[in-house]
Amino acid sequence: MEIRPLAGAPPGPQGLDALGATAAPAETQQPSDAATRSTTLEPAVKLDIGTPNGKARYIQDLDTSTIVFQVVDKSSGTVIDQLPSETALRNRAYDSARESHRSQTGSVSRIA
Repeated sequence: MEIRPLAGAPPGPQGLDALGATAAPAETQQPSDAATRSTTLEPAVKLDIGTPNGKARYIQDLDTSTIVFQVVDKSSGTVIDQLPSETALRNRAYDSARESHRSQTGSVSRIA
């Protein structure tokens, strides 16, 4: 078995340099000064958690020990919106009860 050196690399740019050397230069379009001055961008996200008829509060859910954000109607005291939702809290409580039940039943010996 004979080991020979590989042939040398061909002359010229290699790899990514070759791509840059062969690519056509990109044409750039500069915006006009008038268009830049007249266009002002609005914020991408607007967040307003205060409502005119509601009051924000944080409570702790007793079943899941989760902090819950609620918007409550000032006049009637009813919950307008809540994060996490009531359904999500019930699902968490159910999963927690299932896990505690599973750990209790797993320790019982099944040998008679």
